[in-house]
Amino acid sequence: MRKQLGLSVLLAAVVLLSSACNRQPSGLKQIQQQRSGDFTVALLNDTGILKQHSDHLRLEFRNASTNELVSVNNLKIQATMIMVGMGPMFGTLSSPKPTAPGQYDLDADVGMAGQWNLIVTFDPNGRVQFTPRAQ
Repeated sequence: MRKQLGLSVLLAAVVLLSSACNRQPSGLKQIQQQRSGDFTVALLNDTGILKQHSDHLRLEFRNASTNELVSVNNLKIQATMIMVGMGPMFGTLSSPKPTAPGQYDLDADVGMAGQWNLIVTFDPNGRVQFTPRAQ
């Protein structure tokens, strides 16, 4: 009886640990969300605020009707800051990498605090513009 109880406890611990290891961190917060056609696109990071200099971002694409995550093609993103009396400042963004269906991670380096324009294009005609303030 004692062996059986010990085996049950061990099995339960293995199941709990394996499910925790396969889970992605859920601590991401939404910075902004926009809609493009049949898609809802969310920009997220760990704080919910675009960080000046180094930041890790996630783009999530969902079907606007079902809220299901959906993958997209030809995904590109660019970051610019309008500078009054000067040309725009450009941020440095890595190419978005798919991490799960409908989820794409990228690194961003926006060199100045203030409002940035992040333009996301995807598939043949998808386009959204986020306007977060970097801090």
